[in-house]
Amino acid sequence: MNHAIESLIDKAINETASNDELHELEQCLLSDPLARERYLNAVNMHAALRRQFSSHGGSMTPELPREPWREKWMALTIGLATVACLMLIAGTIYQFRTSQSPAVIAETVGAYSDSGVAYASGETLHSGPLTVSRGIVRLDFSSGARVAVEGPAQLELVDEMRLVLHRGVVTATVPESASGFVIDTDSAHVVDIGTAFGVSVSDAGLTDVCVFEGEVEVSAPPTARNSRTPQLLKEGEAIRSSKASNSIDSVVFEASQFENAWPMSSGVLQTTGAIRFVSPGPGFHPGNYQDNEHIVVFPEREGVLPRENVRVDMVDPGVYAKSPYREKRLLATGQRVTSYLLQLDAFPEGKNPGRRRSVSGQITFANPIVGVITMDRLLRESEVIFGVPGVAYPSPRTIEPRPEGDQRRGFDSLVLAADRRTLFVELQENPGHLDQVRVLIETGN
Repeated sequence: MNHAIESLIDKAINETASNDELHELEQCLLSDPLARERYLNAVNMHAALRRQFSSHGGSMTPELPREPWREKWMALTIGLATVACLMLIAGTIYQFRTSQSPAVIAETVGAYSDSGVAYASGETLHSGPLTVSRGIVRLDFSSGARVAVEGPAQLELVDEMRLVLHRGVVTATVPESASGFVIDTDSAHVVDIGTAFGVSVSDAGLTDVCVFEGEVEVSAPPTARNSRTPQLLKEGEAIRSSKASNSIDSVVFEASQFENAWPMSSGVLQTTGAIRFVSPGPGFHPGNYQDNEHIVVFPEREGVLPRENVRVDMVDPGVYAKSPYREKRLLATGQRVTSYLLQLDAFPEGKNPGRRRSVSGQITFANPIVGVITMDRLLRESEVIFGVPGVAYPSPRTIEPRPEGDQRRGFDSLVLAADRRTLFVELQENPGHLDQVRVLIETGN
């Protein structure tokens, strides 16, 4: 701090400064944050000393007659001190906010950094660059947004509401609480409007945006020289943008590049065997989605809090066994759940169109399974709560578990693992028949 400024501050506090000196100090305080901070500290110390001496009946300075310009200066002093306090508080708040973690690594599947270190669930991430050399990580932002990153990818975490994607593939599931979440690339500024979507940046710098649910707004990035009119993309729509061409072009919706990352952002850690997470987008419709080779997984409703009793076929780990309707278990009340539908719907094909299929695999969810529904009656009852609005669910559909003691082949099988997150599924199906299983997953409140 300049010695002259120190001297001016001391004179002002001791009320010995001239008009010219007060004016000089005023200009300095208005233009120099360090001077304001020093002045505030000096005023505080002076006040503390005055209180101390006053409590002992002493006096620091003789009482001087008040002059109009000094009254004005004292008012200015109070105003400047207030401004200084506010600026310091604002600075503290800013530093606090920027020091906070915008996201944590919620889940990982074979994910490594560029230095070869494996990412681990629960790691706290701070603002700054992030590289995923391979594998998939799910980032849970403090705003509530969930973003799955498939390596190789390079990105930058800005804050709880924004990231910058330089290269790679990400999918985002954004709840209402995080509406407005932003993903920036070199050629696009993508703003969520309550939705699920995917963004990819190729090595050539092309940006693809696909909307799986809801809407997003796409415009030129903030750094672009030429602004473009924002485009509103709805479910099933896609665009491609290029920094070189300075354009945003509509393209055919194609979600295949997001098939690996999408399950992770939707709450599914891994599928093995013949279980396949359905491609995101408007094709969701169990009634018209047939597959002879796979049990397909449809995400349904997220974070539902049932207002009525929900009967389920299976709650505890072990092998599913058929039971009468009156003996079905009730889902625990007060628990928010997310619903997924597993389906095998075979169709006739080839030289043996009536051939019976046997399809099996396992699926692992990020959160514990709290209930499994298989009975046609229970599926229909639960669709009122967990079914996707506007989707016509087919019926009848029920699986046929092996009766106790029956050693014949050809029965369906469900096994809930001890970790309560993994479900082993084996379904036997003739063309023209339908097997469906609704899985309810614990969701944070």
